[in-house]
This record gives sequence, structure tokens and C-alpha cells, in this order.
Amino acid sequence: MKAMTDKERRELREYCALLMREYGFEFLPTEPVLPSLYIVHQEMKRAIEANQAIASEIITASSRINPRVFNFNHPGEAWKFQLATAVKWIVVAGIIALFIAIGIWCWSIRRDLGRARTIIASRDQLSELTKRARKGENGLFFIDLIEAKGDSAQRFREYVRVNKSTVRIFIGN
Repeated sequence: MKAMTDKERRELREYCALLMREYGFEFLPTEPVLPSLYIVHQEMKRAIEANQAIASEIITASSRINPRVFNFNHPGEAWKFQLATAVKWIVVAGIIALFIAIGIWCWSIRRDLGRARTIIASRDQLSELTKRARKGENGLFFIDLIEAKGDSAQRFREYVRVNKSTVRIFIGN
């Protein structure tokens, strides 16, 4: 290794003092610590450049990665991959179907409960209607009702007007 001349040492110290002034440190060019600070500065500069080179390589490598393209190197890997994908979708669809089934089940229970309450609430009226039901000559059941006055009459699917004030409603065999 070649020894530095006095001129080179002075230039190095002046350069180090200039670098330190740029960062807000005031050192005289005659300070003995300046060459070591310059060496630390150069090493840090090299480390930063190396880190930037590594970062740019990582960025270029990550830009080439496409997760939708898969490389299968051994036989049977693609089939296993497709099977795993199918199993995943089957499990997801099964969970969704389970939640839908539970929702429909809860809805039907509430609906059936509402129907039961309606039947219980109208049982007195239904028992009165069943007392009035009679079987006709042709085997059909019927109930004779008195025609309602005003707009309170409901439209029926099958009925026969027996006389001026009576309507016969057919309710089945």
C-alpha cells in the first residue's frame, strides 16, 4: 500500500471538513478524526448503493411474479392443485348452502308458528262451519250460508246460488 503525501492528506482533510459542513458539523481541516470519518462515510455510501441495487433487483423480480401462472415440475401436481381448488370451492359452497338452509328452516318454523296461531285463533269459527257442512247427493260437501249485505261478501272459487238469500260453497269430498 502506498503512503499518502502531505498534499493528499491535506486534500483529504479539506474534503472531509467540506462533507461535515454539508451535514451541519464544523470541523477544522487539521482535525485528526476527519480521515476516519471520511472512511466511515465512504463505507456507508457503498452500503447504501449495495442496498439500492438489491432493492432494485427485488423490485424487478417481484414485477415478474405472476400468481396466476403456476409451474408444475412433477407429474400429478396439476391434478392435485385442481383437486385442492375444487375442494375449496365445494367447502365454501357447502357453508353458504348450510347458512341458506338454516335461514329457510328458521323462516319456515316462524311461518308454521304463525299458521298455528291463526288456526288456534279461528278454531271456534271453523268448528261452527264444520257443524254446518253437509254432504250432497253427488258426494261433495257443502255449507249453506246466508248472503252478506253490502261489500262484505268475498269472492269464492266455486259456489252455487241456491235461492235469493243462500249461496252454496263447495269445499271438497
